[in-house]
Amino acid sequence: MILNCAGYVNANYSHTNNNIRGRLDYYLIYLISGEIDFLSENNTTKLSSGSLIVYPSKAPYKYRCVADEQNVQFFWAHFTGSEVEKILENYGISLFPTVHRVTVNNHIDARFKSIFDAFAINDKFRDNDLSALLGRLLVEIGRVLSIKGTGIGRLHKSVRYINEHFTEQIKITDLASLESMCMTTFNLHFKNYMGISPSKYIIKLRMQSAIDLLLNSELSIQEVAMRCGYDDYNFFTKVFKNEFGIAPTKYRKDFKQ
Repeated sequence: MILNCAGYVNANYSHTNNNIRGRLDYYLIYLISGEIDFLSENNTTKLSSGSLIVYPSKAPYKYRCVADEQNVQFFWAHFTGSEVEKILENYGISLFPTVHRVTVNNHIDARFKSIFDAFAINDKFRDNDLSALLGRLLVEIGRVLSIKGTGIGRLHKSVRYINEHFTEQIKITDLASLESMCMTTFNLHFKNYMGISPSKYIIKLRMQSAIDLLLNSELSIQEVAMRCGYDDYNFFTKVFKNEFGIAPTKYRKDFKQ
């Protein structure tokens, strides 16, 4: 795929864009605030904040940006390629008139900003860099749509908290409160969508960290245990052995280069 151009609009007035011939490339719009009405003879499709559409190539379009109560802010990108529709399909991104509700997402914002930074670097690598960044943008959109489709989006607060604090003491009741769920409902949803219980997920992250420290540091086993959230060295050894079948001392001896 080739990224032809991209940009950001922040308009404090309502206005209409009309292209009766359409574009030769694909047109992605990701709305952050305000409203956009896509107009046709028989229908009006409304985009609200957090909406995303991909307009097909060679299709006429007319839309009105509505800035009555707040500015209309959106990112946009134009791109081409022989396999665009197949790639979009793989990511679960349907063409307009489908409107994707991705919510206002900082990760998608960051992908656009990376694209803007790449446009500023005028060297022989820029086109390849832009193509790669476009791919990452579409992957991020596809990931968000996949999460929303499977229901994992309901757990993003607790999963993020675990990923950031797994070396600390975490109460499952606190995680359930983050998602505004009772313990039973939270545990059920977590296991359905993550494949394991919250407690097992915390242990998984701790053990991954333990392996990294065992193989890539000179810390003692006691220090490794502490770094991974275990004050009790013997309990850490027991958990590690349950997960991998051998004690951490032997794991380091057998696998450290």
